[in-house]
Amino acid sequence: MKMYFKGGSGIKNPTDINGVTIKEGDILTFDWFDCEEPISDMRRKFTHMKEWTDTQISDRIHQPTFNVKLNKKGILFGEGIEQKEHGSRLYLHDFRFKYTKVI
Repeated sequence: MKMYFKGGSGIKNPTDINGVTIKEGDILTFDWFDCEEPISDMRRKFTHMKEWTDTQISDRIHQPTFNVKLNKKGILFGEGIEQKEHGSRLYLHDFRFKYTKVI
């Protein structure tokens, strides 16, 4: 990881969990597909989701979350679609793209 953050060139032709190539302008879900059972995993990790139905959790998992952009070095990244209360946006490195889905 150290080399990656010191000026690596990014991942060439990154793909999502389904093998779909990700390109600038794509919309991605959050990177919650790094486990075998995302719904059960979400219910375990987040106490506020313990009472949610499977459909509610699935809708949240598949929610449009990131817009894919190019940084000034030409490396793809995901910028959060919604701003947080303090004005910042979520950020997703290209090495996490493989745990998302293109919407």
